[in-house]
Amino acid sequence: MLQHPDESSHARGSAIIAELGLQQYTCWVGEDFTEHAPLQQLLQAHENEQVDELVLVFPADQAWSLQQLKAVKPVKTLLFIDASWRKARKIWQTNPQLQRLNCCYLEPSQPSAYRIRKVPRPGYLSTLESIVEALRIVEDAPTAYQPMLELFTDMIDFQIEQMGAQTYKKHYQDK
Repeated sequence: MLQHPDESSHARGSAIIAELGLQQYTCWVGEDFTEHAPLQQLLQAHENEQVDELVLVFPADQAWSLQQLKAVKPVKTLLFIDASWRKARKIWQTNPQLQRLNCCYLEPSQPSAYRIRKVPRPGYLSTLESIVEALRIVEDAPTAYQPMLELFTDMIDFQIEQMGAQTYKKHYQDK
């Protein structure tokens, strides 16, 4: 996961749930990863293998659906950007090495449960929901990782409770 610094300060967020719920998980914090040695090593390892198994889950213009991509190429490593949509686009634009990767988008069967954030288009998911959806597709396991989604829902419910019903209704419910 490439995480924007603003997201790393959230005590309850996608990265924490992903770290606790996944056996294989790495999170790097920053905006400009062009000289980030661990990411460059990962990209180089995949280039050297001559096997294109690294996929960035990001709805770029040239993105495939993950289901389509998986049908024609093996997918072994998934890379995600954890940020607001505006900041995720900035990370995408700042890091040309990401633009050379195969990108995919998700076609979720259900809308996002992230009721306290706005999405630029219907069908977009939070980072955690994207991780779960992508892993379910790659692993052919449609119900896997459900406890992570349940924890995510509990986190959202807690945040709504803390802000109060009136604030939630004013800012999110009717949008």
